[in-house]
Amino acid sequence: MADLHPGPVVAPARHAGNILGAWVCGDEAALRKELARGLDLCSAPHVLPPEVEKENLELLKAVVTRLNEWPAALNTEPADPMVRVCISLLMHLAVQPDRSES
Repeated sequence: MADLHPGPVVAPARHAGNILGAWVCGDEAALRKELARGLDLCSAPHVLPPEVEKENLELLKAVVTRLNEWPAALNTEPADPMVRVCISLLMHLAVQPDRSES
């Protein structure tokens, strides 16, 4: 699956969009790959300019960790409260301004 926001830096907002893209496409392999990339992104050392970026990274880590622990996240009923919250948080993150390119 192609990065929805190509560029040299994958910020939390971008990565949230990539996870949502895999989710919308219904591609379990792409979703698992994006979740793994999210965990890698959150584990890497960062020089984070604004405090907001750090908070977004922490939020992404919490959501990705939770979805990664869910064995069949893609096949779960959309009415599942945990899934709804995770998707809502990813949508919130995906619309945040990308401060890594300023």
